[in-house]
Amino acid sequence: MNIRMAGIDYTNAGVGERERFTFTSAARATALCRIRRRYAGTGCVIIATCNRTELWLSAEGGECPDPERILCELKNVSYDAYKHIFVSRSGQDAATHLFYVAGGMKSQIMGENQILSQVKEALEAAREAGSATPVLQKLFQSAVASAKRVRTETGIARADVSIASAALDFIRGHGFEPCGASCLVIGSGVIGRLCAELFSGAGADVTMTLRSRKRGGTTPPRNVRVIDYDERYSFLAGYQIVISATVSPHHTITHDEAAGRLPPLDGGRERVFLDLAMPRDIDPDVKKIAGVRLFDIDQIHEQIHQNSLSQDCPSRDCPAAMVKEIIDGEISAFVQWNAFRVNIETILAARNEAAEDVARRLRALIKDCARDEMAEERLKSAITLAAGKVMDKMLFGIRDNLDPVLWAPCFEALRRSAVVEAGKERA
Repeated sequence: MNIRMAGIDYTNAGVGERERFTFTSAARATALCRIRRRYAGTGCVIIATCNRTELWLSAEGGECPDPERILCELKNVSYDAYKHIFVSRSGQDAATHLFYVAGGMKSQIMGENQILSQVKEALEAAREAGSATPVLQKLFQSAVASAKRVRTETGIARADVSIASAALDFIRGHGFEPCGASCLVIGSGVIGRLCAELFSGAGADVTMTLRSRKRGGTTPPRNVRVIDYDERYSFLAGYQIVISATVSPHHTITHDEAAGRLPPLDGGRERVFLDLAMPRDIDPDVKKIAGVRLFDIDQIHEQIHQNSLSQDCPSRDCPAAMVKEIIDGEISAFVQWNAFRVNIETILAARNEAAEDVARRLRALIKDCARDEMAEERLKSAITLAAGKVMDKMLFGIRDNLDPVLWAPCFEALRRSAVVEAGKERA
């Protein structure tokens, strides 16, 4: 299993370090194409989320290149300066890691829902870039299928587990009651829209920004007003809660622009800014503005994690052994598929040789029975197809009924037999 991966996540890298290695959709597409061009024959997939960045590589022949160094090259940073935050895995260890990631078992919020779609998006981006090899495609597809089973069969994930619901819980945990408060959500993507919907449902008076070019194609959630993104500073003073969740590589709120627009609120109330983006949307210096409290995604996750330890959590009702059994079974199936894959060329060669052999042996009979040339060709095709299906049944039956340790010698014998027979026929 010639697979390697390297990455950083919330367990070994802070928000600033993760920010350095994040990829927007466009940047990911460019990176995948660069890797594919430079390392011919090497497949690559990049997982890029708020909590982790991972580069996955597979090579059909020879050694995989070093994914840690490639990530540093892509980001134009010194490998020696960042090597301490990377975790690298290879072979089955790497495959196992992906299955647990996709299942939400390695997320900051156990069982969170968004990681599954993010893993699927990573594979789709690789397909579009032409960098998804058959091994990586099968690995990621198997991990997604495993994650769906975990969620369906164990109840490990709740429908409301997401960064948006975490943000709502966080606000309340810090004494900010959304009900009756004015709230600005910057960003109209999945997280932004979900935040707008959840905070509105909690009683907040919500406004969402929308870029003018998207006005015609985006419908805001119910009871949520819309302002143009370029007008956000003009209305900023009117909001007690500001949430930013975009995929912009630039700050959506800067200290210099915001400082003169945020007078103190009546009664000594504070404003709260939540930055749910990676890279960060809100300039960290915004927290220096009087009356403003700024929280980033790591602070939100940590608080929610602490809260979950003292509350009934659905994941506690799900035996870890049940989750492990599902994932281990799916991993075993992938490992078996990968082990059998090396025999596919031998199988196809044996199949084709058998089909041609049958056709050759029946050629005289065909000529005696059919004088119509078109009928003769149809009969030949039908015989070849039937012979191939019979061989498929026999050859793939070996996979299903023979101990995997015997696959290699069995198919090697088939390969030698096919070579000998082909040589006799040519002679």
